[in-house]
Amino acid sequence: MAMNHPEDRSTRRHFLTRDAGIAAATAGVVSTAAARAAAPRPAAKATGRVLGANDRINIAFIGNGMQFQTLIRVFQNRRQEKNDVHFSAVCDVWEPRLKYGQEQSGAEKAYRDYREVLQRPDIDGVVLAVPDHWHHPMASQAMLAGKDVYLEKPMTRTVDEAAKLNDLVNRTKRLIQLGGSGPATRLYWKVNDYIKAGKMGKIVWGLISYNRNTRQGMWDYPIPGIGSEPWPDAKVTAENLDWNLWLGSAPKRRFSAERYFRWRKFWDYSTGNAGDLLYHRLGMMSTMVGFDFPTRAVGAGGVYVQKNREVPDTYMTMIEYPGEYSINMVSCMANETSVPVSVYGNWATLQILEGRAAMDAMGDQRRAPSSAEPQRRSRMSAVVKAERQFLNEFKEANGGQTEVTIESETGPSLGDNWLDCMRSRESPVYNVLRGYQVMVAIALGVESYRKGRVMAFDPARQVMLPAGPPHKEFPPAEA
Repeated sequence: MAMNHPEDRSTRRHFLTRDAGIAAATAGVVSTAAARAAAPRPAAKATGRVLGANDRINIAFIGNGMQFQTLIRVFQNRRQEKNDVHFSAVCDVWEPRLKYGQEQSGAEKAYRDYREVLQRPDIDGVVLAVPDHWHHPMASQAMLAGKDVYLEKPMTRTVDEAAKLNDLVNRTKRLIQLGGSGPATRLYWKVNDYIKAGKMGKIVWGLISYNRNTRQGMWDYPIPGIGSEPWPDAKVTAENLDWNLWLGSAPKRRFSAERYFRWRKFWDYSTGNAGDLLYHRLGMMSTMVGFDFPTRAVGAGGVYVQKNREVPDTYMTMIEYPGEYSINMVSCMANETSVPVSVYGNWATLQILEGRAAMDAMGDQRRAPSSAEPQRRSRMSAVVKAERQFLNEFKEANGGQTEVTIESETGPSLGDNWLDCMRSRESPVYNVLRGYQVMVAIALGVESYRKGRVMAFDPARQVMLPAGPPHKEFPPAEA
């Protein structure tokens, strides 16, 4: 599938960014909190439309690929239930997906260049479902244009990018809602209350796994297509796909259908298993045990089976936190058997029991096996079982019980919460600080895997460290 894009071809040659503040916000990275503080601080040139009680919220969808299909249903449900949201625009660099996005959403306008969307003063918020390397620049430019942002996970690709987004939210007072599992699920907050009450004793570690398996290889989506659905009649040409705009700040390359349709397999655009899958699970775990910055992380694994990718098909990370507990994360794309998300205290063990995810092996929710439907409707719960050595302490803390079940409750979706907060100006449930804290752990693990060494972080100063401090030792008293 040849497509010739001259390397010097300009994308929207005459299109300029809104102002120098946008350029300052998105150029380069910083390595320390001091450097971020010393850098020029762009002022938001647009403050956003003030929403009245009866105003509809105007949103645009940037990125009309596989995740768009899940998100559009969330916002369509909201529109049907409350009629307080309007789909103003869709945007994608590939015309067939752009046309598909407009058909699915009924949006008034369709754009190839996201900057045209951000120029519209009537648009209140943007939903970003784009490759990872675009998360920081697009979200930054959107906030500087006065928009609130729904940003699909992972938050960014790097620690520095996440720190800059956190700073920018604080300066512009715009809202970011992270699209990931965890904070929007009330069960995890009930578990958080249970743990904080000390009913499991001291939390010492957590275990996360998110595994899949496919015959074709994870993220080997059909070319051309959308998610797991092939589009054999869709054309891919220099005229209908803006390759240079899609590349953005990534290294310049000639067009590659493999990179465009299967971008998660490449480090230039992705954080692999860690950002795609484990970001979800770490959001769940952090909601339960408490959000915090990590102190160090070690990543391991490799490409053991699917030898057509840069990112690992088997990946694991050990993360340490200042609260004196660790979290183990595992993601394997060559064996789908996962273990329950588990929290280990010295008095008891808690496990999250849930049905099989309602999606196919490639993550496409439109193509869930029919057997998954009743499981999706089953209620998720947390089950806590006492350690026999501390049975008496557990029973005393839990009303005489040796096993406790915490039931789930329904609550608003991330999309609903974002829209409500756009009107109230309250902080969203998966706010930028929580997303930043999760992203630091994810990014440290990826850097450790790629560099082959332990990565360390100072939570107080929010800076990367060349090496972590020695672990504490508690020598026994000697007679």
